[in-house]
Amino acid sequence: MWLADPVFLRKSPPKRTQLILLLMLAWIALPLLFDLPMSVGAAFALLWLIRVGLLFTKIKKLPLWALVILLLGSTVWIYFRLGTIIGRDASVSLLMLMIMLKAFEGETLRDWQILLLAQLILMGGGLLFNQSILMAPWLIVALFCLISALGLLAATQPSAAIRQGALILLLSFPLAVILFLVVPRKDKPLWGIPQPQQSAATTGISDTLVAGSVSNLVLDNALIFNATFDNDVKPRQADLYWRVLVMGRNYDGEWRAVKEQYTDEDSLQLPSKDNLARQSNNRLLGYQLIIQDDHGRIPALDQPLADGQPDLNRRVGNVVRVNRSREGLRRIHLYSQLTPYLYQQMDEALLNYYTQLPDGLNPQTRQLAQQLARQSGSSEEFIRHIMDYFRNNHFQYTLTPQTSDEPVNRTDFFLFQSREGFCEHYADATVWLARAVGVPARVVVGYQGGEYHPEGKFWQIRSKDAHAWVEIWIAEKGRWQRVDPTTAAAASRVEKGVEDALPEAQRASLTSSYPLLQKYLDNGQFYWQQWVVNYDTGSQKSILTWLNLKNLPVSVLVVMIVVVIIIMALPLVFWLRRQGEVQSQPLTEGINLLKQSVIEGEEAELAAMGPLELQALLAEHNLLNADLAALLMQYIDWQYGAGGLPDKRQQRIWYRKMKKAVRQLNKQE
Repeated sequence: MWLADPVFLRKSPPKRTQLILLLMLAWIALPLLFDLPMSVGAAFALLWLIRVGLLFTKIKKLPLWALVILLLGSTVWIYFRLGTIIGRDASVSLLMLMIMLKAFEGETLRDWQILLLAQLILMGGGLLFNQSILMAPWLIVALFCLISALGLLAATQPSAAIRQGALILLLSFPLAVILFLVVPRKDKPLWGIPQPQQSAATTGISDTLVAGSVSNLVLDNALIFNATFDNDVKPRQADLYWRVLVMGRNYDGEWRAVKEQYTDEDSLQLPSKDNLARQSNNRLLGYQLIIQDDHGRIPALDQPLADGQPDLNRRVGNVVRVNRSREGLRRIHLYSQLTPYLYQQMDEALLNYYTQLPDGLNPQTRQLAQQLARQSGSSEEFIRHIMDYFRNNHFQYTLTPQTSDEPVNRTDFFLFQSREGFCEHYADATVWLARAVGVPARVVVGYQGGEYHPEGKFWQIRSKDAHAWVEIWIAEKGRWQRVDPTTAAAASRVEKGVEDALPEAQRASLTSSYPLLQKYLDNGQFYWQQWVVNYDTGSQKSILTWLNLKNLPVSVLVVMIVVVIIIMALPLVFWLRRQGEVQSQPLTEGINLLKQSVIEGEEAELAAMGPLELQALLAEHNLLNADLAALLMQYIDWQYGAGGLPDKRQQRIWYRKMKKAVRQLNKQE
């Protein structure tokens, strides 16, 4: 007895089918080409073009040695460009190039089936980088193509494969929705891997502050995070100061963030959330962010309260950090007291730290500081004099200020020559003025304001809302006081947003050319993040409460879920069964099953053997028993007799008998 070989898997698909599968591979890799290094995308594109070109030559596949060389070259290239082959970027890059190389092996149907399954894995790689709402249509098209491609590989006509793919996707959708609702994601997504240490900050906020640090971000319109407030509270835009970084030291005119390993949490004097809630006019807010953290950095409203969340900690300046940074969107709930003050116990070391300045820079600024200090009887009065200086000397708020040819003394140039700048210029100058007379001060960088969407009662904060302000130490009251010097030149910046404060010529780049479309995209993005990307147990409980099912016993709820799943699956099951019945050929399948069990050969050889030849071959090897003889005679009568073929029911009965007879034959041998 010979073991049968599935001959059809060794058959090569038509070139048209191969080209369609390669186009599918390009579509599935498309999002990754925008997120992975350009050099990796270029390598993929080059290999893809070469593989498409080979379709129109006589070269069906590359030899093994050539594939090994290409694999080693791809690995070395990724290591050279990324410095590693471990981690998200490097692993997905290597996976994408390896799948591309697998296409060079594509000769038989089995090879292309494996490539199809590999593309399904690559789809998951695309979601590691991007979980925006724009990924939804890409994902639907990719799934549709994969399902249709299965039909193409089964020799189905393209039009029929497209119809079947669309119908299967449509029938599967209700079942997918139910399964999605029943199985919420974990607190940490499956792709909750650490962020690459060398990747760019997802928020765009840098650890350093120089001229242009914030204004360059404003030109971008990227969504940073969504925010919703408990009990549908709508705070004033002027109260929304989202602190992210504290800049503590100046090196040659460049401000640098306080290192993350330091904390002053023990010296902060933050009120208890519970005690604050019992006070009238407490300005206590609870709010929820949906955000991709920037290496642990979480924007939090002034001033975030310590509410005992085990996954959060605080660094210098009462900035909030997550204990474990990871890729993917996350949902974080915080409490803040909307106040411009931060009380702290300051020791001599901290006071000295926040008064340091580099020697020899900005002499005019130092002189101005001395002049303003002599006119002031307190720190608060000194702050008022600084703000008055900006108001009374015609300072301008602009994205395109004049720049100094001199690399140092940039603060002098801003205060006494150009008198125009963006928020980082005003924050830098204010801290210089304060420290020049021994008043502790620091720069705070984050976001201010946001765009409110009344339909969904949520805020969207974008990179254009990036902002820098100042905190100055009021020794008489033992607290830091928030000072926003930008408001002296553009008061509407914090009340109405950056667009309203800028000159009209600079506003166009910050507003969408299609505001209605942008509105729908913004709303869609919020609901996508709220209910799809971050669908967790809390979201599931909200839906159960909305359906009045939250208080049902677990056993009853499980039974209901099982029943609903079965009902939703029935249309797909019935359609698949009907398709199997319509497309099945029991007589042909039965006779081929018998041939393959006793004969090894090419598909053409098996097809050429008639039932009489098969009967004689079985008799020659003493394999023709009474059951097989009767089944073969029945087959001959139906295929070649005057009565013609019976109905499908009788054919399926014959097929089951043939299948049983073949099993008995295999046991006999």
